[in-house]
Amino acid sequence: MEGQQDPPPATTSAPAATPTSNQNLILGIVMGAVVLLLLLLVITQQFGGQGDETNDPKVTEMQRESAELKAKIALMASTSGNNQTTTLLVEGIKRDVGTLGAIVEQNQQNVLALKDSQATVQGLTRQLADLQRRDKLNGDATARVAGLEAQVKDLTAKLDGAVDQATLTALRDQLKASKALSLQLQEELTALEAKSARMIDDNQHTAVRAELDECLAENILLKLELQKLRTKLDGARLFVTRENLSPKAQKFFRELERLEGIDRDGLEQAYERIKKEFNAHVVETAAFAAGSPDLKQEHEAHIKGVTVESNPNSFFLVVGYASKTGDIKSNRDLSERRSKRVASTVNYLKQNSQEVQAVYLGETDRFGEKAQPNQICEVWEIRP
Repeated sequence: MEGQQDPPPATTSAPAATPTSNQNLILGIVMGAVVLLLLLLVITQQFGGQGDETNDPKVTEMQRESAELKAKIALMASTSGNNQTTTLLVEGIKRDVGTLGAIVEQNQQNVLALKDSQATVQGLTRQLADLQRRDKLNGDATARVAGLEAQVKDLTAKLDGAVDQATLTALRDQLKASKALSLQLQEELTALEAKSARMIDDNQHTAVRAELDECLAENILLKLELQKLRTKLDGARLFVTRENLSPKAQKFFRELERLEGIDRDGLEQAYERIKKEFNAHVVETAAFAAGSPDLKQEHEAHIKGVTVESNPNSFFLVVGYASKTGDIKSNRDLSERRSKRVASTVNYLKQNSQEVQAVYLGETDRFGEKAQPNQICEVWEIRP
């Protein structure tokens, strides 16, 4: 069996949630938020630098928010069916999501600062090479000056007619020019030596590089956590069955269903026909690692560019697929989670006037004979 896979969507409506199930769901979300706050506390301590961490206002604020969440959990455990408390807890989770987003932005600023440090190291390294070259030139000029001075003294002693005045004048001019060049090189050498004293050595450069790599890796993990939180907040609202699709997408979705069993050449021709008939085209095809619903960063970056450049009134339909291998229920569950993750990302990056929904089309082999090419989500843009 390859990873988790998804079965076809249910055609019947889900039973209404009881107050007890709603309370348990919200308790689970709040407990997840508490764990997340503790994780953020550790990250804050790691980035806090030197000093007494107990006096760090960020740490104090995180502890205060953690205590507030624990108090809310206790209140919820003692009071069932309190809609106002539930609303306050959901709002608190949204604020936590905003805090996590700010930390991601701060990490991105740290990455930029580290990159600037690396550029400074490279510039100083080039200056050091230039310093060494000029030092050699200065030594050559000093030797030349000494030689010319010796020649002048010798010629002066023999000034009784052995050398004419023109030759002596030329030698003195050469000596003057050489002294001026030597003085200039000495000044430049002094300036470069002052700069080299402040230069970052190889060990510091290695440490900066390692810190940059660690910061980039941690930034990716934080972005994945942010994806998960966004999916929890609005994933259930964005994922629908085919019966609940927007009228803008109903006919279009039925057209996609008819393409099952068609070969690759026929599929390309069908996509061209759909593009003309429905004014719709695929703007992103998100492939996933086996068993994982995590959306890769390159897909998120491309989706951001697509939504900015698209029509302000476009409708985005995220269509989830699964391969025909493995358990049907597992296929459906994993494909639904992937569709929610992509749809929540589109919803987060889209323009305010645009709409987005996600739907599961089913198990297929239309994209290839092997399993991997069929474990994808397509993002269709349907323009007005």
